[in-house]
This record gives sequence, structure tokens and C-alpha cells, in this order.
Amino acid sequence: MRVAMQNMYSSNVSSMQKSLAELAHLDEEMSTSKRLLKPSDDPIGTVKVLSSQRNMAATNQYIKNIDALTTSLSRSETYLTGMVNLQNRMREITLSANSGSLSEQDRSAYAAELAELLDSTVDMANARDDAGNYIFSGNKTTTVAIVKDASGKYIFQGDDKHRRVQTSASSWLTANVTAKDFIFSNKSQDLLNQTAEYIKVLNNKKLAPGDAAFNKVGTAMINTLNDSLNSFNAAITDIGGKQNSLSLAKTSHQEMVLFNKKVIGDTESLDYPTASSQFQMKQTALQVSQKCFVKIAQLTLFNLL
Repeated sequence: MRVAMQNMYSSNVSSMQKSLAELAHLDEEMSTSKRLLKPSDDPIGTVKVLSSQRNMAATNQYIKNIDALTTSLSRSETYLTGMVNLQNRMREITLSANSGSLSEQDRSAYAAELAELLDSTVDMANARDDAGNYIFSGNKTTTVAIVKDASGKYIFQGDDKHRRVQTSASSWLTANVTAKDFIFSNKSQDLLNQTAEYIKVLNNKKLAPGDAAFNKVGTAMINTLNDSLNSFNAAITDIGGKQNSLSLAKTSHQEMVLFNKKVIGDTESLDYPTASSQFQMKQTALQVSQKCFVKIAQLTLFNLL
């Protein structure tokens, strides 16, 4: 009889402990609104959630890369467009100054304006980003892109390296443009040194349109402007194409993030009404078991006498 009563006690206590554990688990599920509290709850579902979380983390990083790259390219495009506007004014001046109708004073005034335009062009080519890095110096971001050497000639002292940024699992885009790409890559003389030479000719009182020396430099200036504008426009067009590509890629990534969120939500979210119903049922069953156990525990042989 003693063994039987001990077994009964142990069995009832074990059953109630199991019911309490199940109630605690349901309570935690309802408090977190998740049905996956540990991998053993649903191994396959857990793997699906972890996979979706990894994909979402990678995709969010691509979106951050795209945003940073978009900002960088937009900044470069702004400066390049500004330099094109300066060159357009240089062209107007050159066409006027190359004619024989201007006085010596007019040519001198044009030379002064060209000098200002040249300085502005150099300033833009030496622009920095918000972090203080030189935009057009290639990978030498702490080195000013364009300076004058000992002889007074403009030189490029950055490098022609192009940084690449990953925008998807299989796609990389060039993140920068260098001053060498759009200033020092022409067939003719580069814009900066050619402009400086043309300014000297305009300020030379012994030269005027019609003179061989003047005409040679004036023609070279027009050729340089043509080549340079082509280089600048090519760089701007390339940036525009990249911006379009980045916009499409970002939209695709954002849709993928939403998809992964849905997969995670569908997999680990709790069916709250069902869980609540189960909780009520198990709680009621436990209460009944506890009451029954109390009554049974009070029974002895003396109750039958």
C-alpha cells in the first residue's frame, strides 16, 4: 500500500509539473507573440528564420552601401557640372577674344576673368567631402588632387585608382571619378595648363588675333575646350547611368527586405487566439488535477472504517 501511494504521489506531482511547464511556455509565447522561443520548438522553422535574418542583414548592408555611393556620386556630379558651366563661359570668352574686333583692354579684361574661372576650376577639382577627403584624388584621398609644380605648371598628384563598392551579392560599382579622368586624359593639352597659356597670350601686348603665335594658342584653347567638355560630359553621363542602376537596385533590395520580414513573421509569429485557448484549457485541467490530488491525498484506510 505504501509503494502504491508513493507511486500515485510521484505520478501526480510529475503530471502537474509538466502541466505547469507547458503553461509557462504558453505564457512566454503569448508575452513575446512568438511561437519559436528556442530551436527545438521548430528546427525547420528556426533554420528558415535564421536564413531570412542573414539575407536581410546582407541586403540592409547593400542598401547602406547604395545610399553612401549615391551621395558620393551626386556630390561628384555637382562639382563636375559646375566645372562644365565654367568651361562654357571659357568658350564664350575664347571665341570673343580670338576675334580681331577686341581692343587690348578688352583682351586684358577677358584674361582676368579667365584667371578667375581657372582658379574656380582648380578649387572644384580639389573639392573635399564631408569627411575632409579629396573627392577627385583617386585612392589618395588625403592628398590634394591638383597643385602647381616648381615651374608653375599644374600637375595631378593623386592616383588613377577607382574604389569599388558592393551593391548586391554579385554586383560592384565604381565609387569615384579622378581628376585624371576628366582633366588630364585629353589628346590635346589639359584644360588647366592650356588656359594658363592662353591667359599669358591675352596679356601679351605684343600679340593680337591674326598673329601666328596668338592664333596658334587660340586654336589650341578651342581644341582643348572641345576635348575637355567631352571628357567632363562622359564622366557626368557615366554617373547618371550609375545613379539609375543604384535606384533600381535599392528598390529591389527594399522589396527583398520586406519579403524576408514576412517570412520571419509568418514562421515565428504566434497564433494568439489558439495559444490563448490552449492556455485556458491547460490551466483549467491543472486546477482540476490539483483539486483531485488534494482529495486523494487526504484518503486513508480509516475513512473506510
